[in-house]
Amino acid sequence: MDDLLTTKQLMDLLQLDRTTIYRMLNDGRLPATRVGGQWRFSRQAIEKWLADQVGSASESKVSTESDPPHATIEVLPVYCLEPIQEVFAQTSDVGAVTTDLTGKPLTSVSNSCTFCNLILSTEKGRARCAASWEKLSKQTDQQPRLEKCHAGLTYARGRIMVQNQFIAMFFVGQFTVDNAESLQADNHLQRVARECQVDEKALTVAAQDIRIFEKARAERLLRLLQLVANMYSHIGEERLDLLTRLKRVAEIAGVSSV
Repeated sequence: MDDLLTTKQLMDLLQLDRTTIYRMLNDGRLPATRVGGQWRFSRQAIEKWLADQVGSASESKVSTESDPPHATIEVLPVYCLEPIQEVFAQTSDVGAVTTDLTGKPLTSVSNSCTFCNLILSTEKGRARCAASWEKLSKQTDQQPRLEKCHAGLTYARGRIMVQNQFIAMFFVGQFTVDNAESLQADNHLQRVARECQVDEKALTVAAQDIRIFEKARAERLLRLLQLVANMYSHIGEERLDLLTRLKRVAEIAGVSSV
């Protein structure tokens, strides 16, 4: 059964004000019907109308000002991605973060361990973490693989792709594989503390609680990591499509932006 949208619902869908909606109605540019003296809009008809507008836009040359939105990190709704990241990190018992291709975090770090929290508490530490994240943006491998960060912990990245463009990364990590002896060695902790300007004693205590995964578990995590990255990619594709439609609607309605 076809849903009938109210004027308010259509305003929310198209991100247009009531005056613009009524102007488009009066001009005959919107499919609508009267029900009990009120305007109602068939969802199917509106979706077809939107598709027609996007189709006609692709057939005509548009100016630079009306270029459709591009696949950039701005199409990723962080408010939507962060809860998914948090659930994945908690259920998999890993740290997780989403970054741009320069290693700049787009989200907070989820389920972060004490060891990494100490490093992330200093400017030097955050810079070294960002450099480790950025390094994996240059990997040619399409699929994630286990790597070592600047502090010696294991991590991996999933590629977030929108319109075949690599726009962001989803990371999991903050664990070590099989044993933590090398991470707990005095000379290693001294180096990390010095480079990140972190209190060595506090770092030594925190190192005792670093997560230890068996190799098989760590490798299984890689597949799940990419599944989440693929989900992010799909969300980005859907949102870019919506933004393109809304921009076209705004142009038709005679407004400069949505």
